[in-house]
Amino acid sequence: MNLKTHLTSKKSALAAALCAGLMIAAPQFANAQPPAPDAAAGADRPDRPPHEKGRDGGPRHGGGGPFMHELKSLDLSDAQRSSVRDAIKAQWQSARDERVAARQLHRNVEIATPDSPGYSGLVNQLADAQANEARDRVQKQAALKSQIFAMLTPAQKSALTEKLKNLPEPPARPEKTGFRGR
Repeated sequence: MNLKTHLTSKKSALAAALCAGLMIAAPQFANAQPPAPDAAAGADRPDRPPHEKGRDGGPRHGGGGPFMHELKSLDLSDAQRSSVRDAIKAQWQSARDERVAARQLHRNVEIATPDSPGYSGLVNQLADAQANEARDRVQKQAALKSQIFAMLTPAQKSALTEKLKNLPEPPARPEKTGFRGR
């Protein structure tokens, strides 16, 4: 065996060994968990219970706005807290069927093609449904707010009104330019 053949066979064996090692290690890398977040990075935020988390595990947004946020800071009795919870749950359940119907209509528009018969009528129906849904949502939120406000004592109403009055202005949103605000 000459030197050139010997080196070629060693290179081939080395390449085969590397490939075998990669084939063995690849599934382990694919199943590897990402490193745990740095404990110091989230030390200022307490962990939230599952019912207060968003889909990504972070805080849930859109929880009723400043009114509901400040309402949580009031010293509500257990009966008041229960009544507020029941009112919110009742509103959520009443809107549930509407959300299901709206989702179905949205799905019908998504799967339809522009050359489908009745496509423009379906699109108009969806636009009208979404406009009605937005108006109804605002009206129902205002009705819920009134219902909850009526459950408060005069001192709690005064405290809540003062807290809402003293909220800072929200920061201005940057102007969106281009596709998707980029």
